[in-house]
Amino acid sequence: MAQPVAIVFVHGIHTFAPGYHVGMQAAIEARLPKRIRDLVTFRSVFWAERVRQRQKEYLDAVGQKNLFPVTPYRSLVVQGLGDAAAYQKTKSVRNSCYYEIQADVRAVLETLDGDGLPERPLIFIGHSLGCHIISSFIWDVNTIKNWDAARLAQEGSEVRDFADYLKNGSPFRRLDTLAGLVMMGSNMPLFTFTFGPSRIMPITTSRAPDEHPAFPGKHLDAGMRARARWLNYYSRNDLLGYPLKPLNDAYAGEPLLQDIEVASEGAFLRVIGHLSQPAVAFKAHTGYWNNRRVVRGAADLITSIATVGEPAQKRGFAFWRRPKPELAAAPS
Repeated sequence: MAQPVAIVFVHGIHTFAPGYHVGMQAAIEARLPKRIRDLVTFRSVFWAERVRQRQKEYLDAVGQKNLFPVTPYRSLVVQGLGDAAAYQKTKSVRNSCYYEIQADVRAVLETLDGDGLPERPLIFIGHSLGCHIISSFIWDVNTIKNWDAARLAQEGSEVRDFADYLKNGSPFRRLDTLAGLVMMGSNMPLFTFTFGPSRIMPITTSRAPDEHPAFPGKHLDAGMRARARWLNYYSRNDLLGYPLKPLNDAYAGEPLLQDIEVASEGAFLRVIGHLSQPAVAFKAHTGYWNNRRVVRGAADLITSIATVGEPAQKRGFAFWRRPKPELAAAPS
């Protein structure tokens, strides 16, 4: 029998309003088997309001003084650098949007947790900086929920509040039912250069031998765990989105992680990319939301997780297979 699944979108660059996910959600729903559509709950995290107005005010001031043209490409760079600069962990919550944005994620999960389905599988879908937000949130949850009172006493109030949120929470709230990740145009590698490859660990690993990795969630049964996937979509023309496996051996050897190249800019722009690089890069980074292959992959993952309990002959998606490496790299 099919089971409920929760999907949470987390945006990144070039997002200005809460409804950013509606088009992709509709496309995913259209690909889901009818029998599970009512079992899939979609929610979205919207955090842009914390930084977009500041960025807009600066670019407006530049435009009013005619210092240089404020083009969509310039705005993309300002957002790309500005969002990343804002989302930095500091000792004081007053100096960073890091914990404010994580609080936005927590609020959405708390709302879903209120549905009374504490063991419902969770899938995150992220774009751009949203991928790093998801990854860091998952890592922080898995770290903080394993700290004792003495260790928490060394942290600031924002971390202790986070711990209170997790303490005695449901498996869903503690991300112990995390079953899938879909990332689009991820810039996560850009956040690793401070530490170097030897200190970077995927969320499928843990620091301590007695600590369960953050993904897949430890509350998943064997069938669900076998279907958990981490799909990372990127385009060769996307200057802000990158594959993850080249980071180090831990990422390269992770079987749950798939780097999948797509033509998010469209087939025509892909061909002429060398003639108009800024325009193509802009379209490549913003085009994942309606790319058919990304939508298909997300829908297939949701279907796979939702139908774990069904007999094999009734699943209706025998095409679900982990792509071979050469197929995962083929654009569409």
